Amino acid sequence: MGHNGGFKTLCFEELEIVDCCVISQKAARVDVLANGIWFANGIGVDKDEKFIVVSETFAARYLKYHIQGPKQGELEVVLNEMIGLPDGADCSHTTGLCYAAIVSSPPPILKLLFSLPPVVNRFVRTLFMMTPPSLQPKPVHYGCFIELFPGDENNPPKITRVVQDLHGEDLRLITGVTEYGGKLYLGSLENDVVGVYDLK
Repeated sequence: MGHNGGFKTLCFEELEIVDCCVISQKAARVDVLANGIWFANGIGVDKDEKFIVVSETFAARYLKYHIQGPKQGELEVVLNEMIGLPDGADCSHTTGLCYAAIVSSPPPILKLLFSLPPVVNRFVRTLFMMTPPSLQPKPVHYGCFIELFPGDENNPPKITRVVQDLHGEDLRLITGVTEYGGKLYLGSLENDVVGVYDLK
């Protein structure tokens, strides 16, 4: 759940499909912003509250939902076929750059899924999600986060930095990412510390 200013954002999971909603703190209502998202693990709001970013884990994509402006109500794919499976998401409230925590390098099955027609792709993903954890591929010891410019009216989105720990020696299975005061704070499923990366 993300929280910024006058609203809260929530993602409700129902098997592989997720609805991204906004709860108004002033009015007793919930608005569905977008649906059909494949496992929205991370969500963040930009500094001007013009858009929401979403890490779509099972599709290996980074999404942007426009809250205000000429594209209001549109869901845009900012990054597609990412270098790994995205998890946490955040946006800096000073620089305007956004971040994605990469929980794992892409398993071989992901490349196969990218090559399948959308209908077959969804069917295979659904079967994969129903597979018992003991039979699923084990995550590789790997640590990574991506910094990106999310795009604006005049410039397309672009990756500005990728930091990787290829063997997960310092930090691995990174799931949380929060920018504050020029530093990036990284949470992990396995490590018993919070990683701190100086962005300057």
